Amino acid sequence: MFIRIFFVGADEVMVVTKISKGFKITIPNIIRKELDIAEVDNIEWIINENRNIELIPRKKKSMDDLIGIISDDDLDAVESCRKASKGELGE
Repeated sequence: MFIRIFFVGADEVMVVTKISKGFKITIPNIIRKELDIAEVDNIEWIINENRNIELIPRKKKSMDDLIGIISDDDLDAVESCRKASKGELGE
């Protein structure tokens, strides 16, 4: 594994990692700790208008987190599950 860390400013850290065989990457420890990323969490990959990649961590919701979020009786259960898996409920 290849990781290079640069301290850009007081609040900025840039980390360079290598893409491994099978196109795998490792989220560096400094990033995992700062953003409290766990093995069960998801990462959204977005290609922005400048063709740069943005990574957005999404915490996995537990059943305790989901209880009480849905209050609309007309809400579709399948749509609710999709939103919950993306971390979009309760925000």
